[in-house]
Amino acid sequence: MYVVRITPADAGARVSIRRRVAGPLPLTDVVGELLSWTDHCLTIRTRDGSIVRVAETDLVAGRRVPPQPVRRSSSEQAAGQTEANPQ
Repeated sequence: MYVVRITPADAGARVSIRRRVAGPLPLTDVVGELLSWTDHCLTIRTRDGSIVRVAETDLVAGRRVPPQPVRRSSSEQAAGQTEANPQ
């Protein structure tokens, strides 16, 4: 069962939404920062900077999600492993 747990008051938060689209797969997900929800349209900025507009009538589900984790570089990971496992 799908539930919309976001409102216009969630602008500025990171959200995950499921929306209806035309095509062979009738639903798709969008994750990003909810920039605005005005005039029955949600505007979301994805992590690659793309702006996605979703008509309120196409919204099937939505929820707030935690901030995107900070990725460590491979050199930072290797240094952490070396410190944790000295030989």
